[in-house]
Amino acid sequence: MSTIHALGYLVVRGPVAEWRRYGAEVLGAQVADSSTDSELRLRMDDRAYRILVEDGESGGPTSLVALGFETANAAGLDALAAQLGAKGVEVTENPALAKHRQVRRLFTFKDLDGNTLEAYYGQHTDHRAFVSPRAVNFVTGDMGVGHTFLLSSDAQKASEWYIDVLGFRLSDTIDFGISEGIFLHCNSRHHTIALATFPGAPSGIGHLMIEVDRLDSVGRALDLVAESPEALSMAIGEHTNDRMTSFYVKTPSGFDVEYGWNGLLIDDADWTVGHYNSPSNWGHKFTTPPPSPAPADAAPSV
Repeated sequence: MSTIHALGYLVVRGPVAEWRRYGAEVLGAQVADSSTDSELRLRMDDRAYRILVEDGESGGPTSLVALGFETANAAGLDALAAQLGAKGVEVTENPALAKHRQVRRLFTFKDLDGNTLEAYYGQHTDHRAFVSPRAVNFVTGDMGVGHTFLLSSDAQKASEWYIDVLGFRLSDTIDFGISEGIFLHCNSRHHTIALATFPGAPSGIGHLMIEVDRLDSVGRALDLVAESPEALSMAIGEHTNDRMTSFYVKTPSGFDVEYGWNGLLIDDADWTVGHYNSPSNWGHKFTTPPPSPAPADAAPSV
């Protein structure tokens, strides 16, 4: 069992000015008062932020700075550090970074692809009510910001590492044709991490999924994207494994956000791992070329 409870936040690099407009107008997130010209913090609930953008050039998959994994308390964080140490993973506690990230304590380590992971507890809660500029309610809470799809140099080894070292559980797998997507969970959200390997694609983030509580919020966002400068990467559809109804839109950093509704929840007491021969039940057609050299009909969409 993992002491990690959720993907609590995501840190990426990209043009802050563009992200400020995108986060509010397209996603419906609230720009936190603590944001600056060089760093943007986007609120999706009562937390101080869920997405943190450091000003810099867009890098697509390599725009990922860190994944923030939440533990319940100090004891859970210490247990995770001991677990990582026993597996030979170097862990570095960083009080200065913890203060900057607005958490009680934090340590950093890396996964097999070199992605920086930050484990923490006690993220600050903002006493001021969350107010979406588009009246959107995000599905977060104990399940965290959402899920992230990671491009990996070796998805099988990477998934085994997340299971063996971090205690994630296998949800299911999908055949993408030239690759297999592997989906892992650490709470009741169908997956918190997904991994796949595509020839020629750099390791890093493929997309971030954020979930809203109403289908019409997805539809309204899709209408806004059609009228905005953002590129719609994939049309609306429903996934086979997590049953999410969603579309994909490019971020100012070059990776995608999946904007979805009605994701499947998992109960480990009666969950059966499955395998799917297609990522989508309907829809999810590419409207722009996929971000990797993989053929459009085989590239990741979940």
